[in-house]
Amino acid sequence: MTLSACIDGIRQAVRRILIEDPLTPTQVICLVAITVVVMTYGSLLTRATGGWALLVDDRVVVVCPSREALETTINERFYFGESADDLLHRVTIRRAAFGEGPLLLSNQQLEDTLARALGAGGRGTALVVNDEIKLVVADRRTAQDLVEQLKSRYSVPGAEVRLLEKVSFADVRAPASAILSFQEAFDFIRTGGRQLDRYTVRAGDTLWTIAARAGMPVEELQAANPGLTPERLQVGQELNLSRAVPVINVLATARRTEKREVPFTEERRRDNSMYRGQQRIIQPGKPGLEEVTYQVAYLNGREVSRDVLDRRVIRKSQTRVVAVGSRMLLASRSGTGGRLAWPTVGAIESPFGPRWGRLHAGVDIAAGTGAPVRAAESGRVTSAGWNGGYGLMVEVYHGDGVVTRYAHLSRIEVRVGQRVERGQLLGRVGSTGSTTGPHLHFEVLVNGRPVNPAQFL
Repeated sequence: MTLSACIDGIRQAVRRILIEDPLTPTQVICLVAITVVVMTYGSLLTRATGGWALLVDDRVVVVCPSREALETTINERFYFGESADDLLHRVTIRRAAFGEGPLLLSNQQLEDTLARALGAGGRGTALVVNDEIKLVVADRRTAQDLVEQLKSRYSVPGAEVRLLEKVSFADVRAPASAILSFQEAFDFIRTGGRQLDRYTVRAGDTLWTIAARAGMPVEELQAANPGLTPERLQVGQELNLSRAVPVINVLATARRTEKREVPFTEERRRDNSMYRGQQRIIQPGKPGLEEVTYQVAYLNGREVSRDVLDRRVIRKSQTRVVAVGSRMLLASRSGTGGRLAWPTVGAIESPFGPRWGRLHAGVDIAAGTGAPVRAAESGRVTSAGWNGGYGLMVEVYHGDGVVTRYAHLSRIEVRVGQRVERGQLLGRVGSTGSTTGPHLHFEVLVNGRPVNPAQFL
């Protein structure tokens, strides 16, 4: 038992005896004498062993038998807010010299003396988060209302609400400037925390784009990275990103039951009676309906997870059945006409076949510069750009090994990968590449082999 604890015990015993079982005058005198002897002995013992002295600005303020009592009292019974670092630099604890300073033996005396010396005469209630004092308000009721208001702000109907941090309250001494109003304290616990992240600079980054992605002003980014300037930003450089986070996080969990539409699926059936690109609805699709129960979690009012607890089908969906043409576009030529649309308006001025000792792999259709060139059939663009003697050329794949080419264009209006429909504009007639004048060179290839386009037009 420490000396101060012993003295506190004597004090409580005296109080109990005097109130509950009064002594005779002789007994009182003896008890007082014993108390004086114990306190005198304690004082002499402390002074003989030196004790521990607390100094403020190099001036001894108090001497205490225990260093632990000094440190515990300062750490647990005082709060200085933003001035803590400056103030504590003025405080020193060392071994006391013999007979030095006023000796304090009770915790209350120690607290009162330190309050006067450190300018912390105000009393308040500290909000303690994960064993660390975060702020001080006027009283315990205000501190409790603060936490309840935070939980209420982020609650949702029917939810179970809890704090993710360990929160408690403690009565402390503090300077008046460190005691916050309710609104100041509420704003602080919502956004007063700081989280430090690391970011690696990538090509194309600037201070402004980095700050914008992090949700912080450029000035804060520079403050978190002393010496950082736009001119010194380098790829691979690591930066500190300090952002505001809540001091206390509120998690609300609730069950939610919702009716949800279930999309229908589609079944596609090949039909050889129709050409590729044609389709017919055999059975229309109908969406289904189900009732789903979720466990939903909200962190500080924002939904962060949704887990399915139960699912009940109210109405099954109906599959849409579609017949899609599978007949090859250029399988044969009917006696009444072809299957490809004319890519531009004009007469064939140079047919498919041998020319000047080699194969002319397409047909040349006479047309003026700028005339529209359109897709002969629906498909996907596989090439769009310059192609040697073809000049500006577009190539469209129609499936089943069928490709059409449109060459010597003056302008291209589509891009590679684009889906085009029959008759859609691909480009404009021109005379680019190896040509003697404006016209459209049009080719049809089946499995990579040129065939005469005229039989399909």
